[in-house]
Amino acid sequence: MNLTELVTEPLRKAKSSPNGWSIEEHLTHIHEVRYHWLGEVSSSHQATVGDVLMEVDGNWVPIEDFEEIKAQLKGSGGAVRDAVAQALGMDTEEVGPYSSPIFFMQHMVWHEGYHFALILLALRLAGVEPSEDWEEENVWGIWRS
Repeated sequence: MNLTELVTEPLRKAKSSPNGWSIEEHLTHIHEVRYHWLGEVSSSHQATVGDVLMEVDGNWVPIEDFEEIKAQLKGSGGAVRDAVAQALGMDTEEVGPYSSPIFFMQHMVWHEGYHFALILLALRLAGVEPSEDWEEENVWGIWRS
């Protein structure tokens, strides 16, 4: 979510490579992956979030409302957190296809880290270079909290 603070309306179309996804495509993909796996792990948590894609001429594309994309992304992040916390609190061993709630969370972190890097590259190629202070506060410092 912190990274989305750097993404303005014009920057949502920025790409990390000419044939790559736009920032908005990465963000909607992150949300949709969360949504899908929540359906496998906790349908009650999945039900708390909506969709950020729409069908246009047989293709699935991000919805036009970028603020709604960010709101749904925030909601799906909370839903994943809550689903993992609930499973851990209940000493649940298996969640969906995962043999532990920790493995589900690990999947989410690895997946999102991949997209985080591509979004950051797209921002840099578009001329937005986060400062070291911003990165410390919004990325690395969070992992040390």
